[in-house]
Amino acid sequence: MTVLLFTTDLMTSSKVDAAARRQGVTLVTLGSGAALVERAGQGAELVILDLNSPGVDPTDLVPKLRALPTPPRQIIAFGPHVHEAKLAAAQAAGCDAVMPRGQFHAQVDELIAPA
Repeated sequence: MTVLLFTTDLMTSSKVDAAARRQGVTLVTLGSGAALVERAGQGAELVILDLNSPGVDPTDLVPKLRALPTPPRQIIAFGPHVHEAKLAAAQAAGCDAVMPRGQFHAQVDELIAPA
């Protein structure tokens, strides 16, 4: 299983990378929307968007990801709980799950576990 993570935060990428190794999944971390969509076009079961990273715009990215010939099975977005507008925008854009950062980190193993 391939998981794509859009983040520019080294702590987040490190935590998700450790979880990916525990779960036996391939993690690719990307720092731009263009790179994310391009890589997702090659196949990915899960895309994770860190809403606190510069350049993460779910209203732009989610429709592009959904329009791919083989779209990701699931798109998850997370961000600081105080950024209610960003979380709401991700939900409205069509993310399958949107959650505060703390919840994401608490559930990361479960969220990226192969189906």
